Formats: sequence, C-alpha cells, structure tokens
Amino acid sequence: MRLVGALLTGLVLVLAAGCGGAASAPPDFGGDDGKQIADLVDRMNDESNATSRLKSIFAAGTAVDKKQTKTYPQYRYDLKGKVTVNGTTATGTVAIEKQAGGDPSEKEWTFVKEGDKWKIKTAPLP
Repeated sequence: MRLVGALLTGLVLVLAAGCGGAASAPPDFGGDDGKQIADLVDRMNDESNATSRLKSIFAAGTAVDKKQTKTYPQYRYDLKGKVTVNGTTATGTVAIEKQAGGDPSEKEWTFVKEGDKWKIKTAPLP
C-alpha cells in the first residue's frame, strides 16, 4: 500500500512541476516600429480579401493591380524576426504560405512610413 501511495505522490509532483513552466516571450520585431510593421503584415491576412482595404495598407503610389488583388488572398503572411529600420523605410522577411497548405517560403518586403503609419512598399510573392 505504501508503494502505491509513494507512486501517486511522485506522479503528482511530476505533473505539478510540468504545469509551472514559464510563458514564452513574445517575438522581438525590433522595437515599436517593428511591432507596427508586424501588425501591418498580419493585417494582410484579413485585408487582402477586399480590394479597397488591401490597397489601403500599401504605400501611396504603389500599384496593386487586379491580378494581385486575386493572388494575395491565396496566402498567409507572418513577419519573421527583427525589422531593419532606416529612418522612414524598413525591410523585413515575411514567411508566405499558401492557404491550402504547403511549405512556406520567405521573401523580403519593404515598408515606408507615411505620417505616423507604416505602409507596404513592395510585397513580392513566391
């Protein structure tokens, strides 16, 4: 009977130790500008389904043609790592994965700050 009690006590201790793990740290995108750009890239996942909203997250003068408005919604976008900011321009690596699945590829996107908001300047696809 003591053996069963000891085993149960050991099991409880092992399970309790596993539950107290530290939470993982949020990703580091390189400061406030990087966080804003990460949020912008994440918005592509929602905004790419409507042409007017899609165009609103791109920089002024950046052409978004009809073919692109049909292509962008086919993918999922995630900023990878820190953004390199140089004044009002920035670059960052974006993981791009087909909504239907498959291996993601990575492309370098460029961003520009218009007023107090970051916008996408170039967003090449695989």
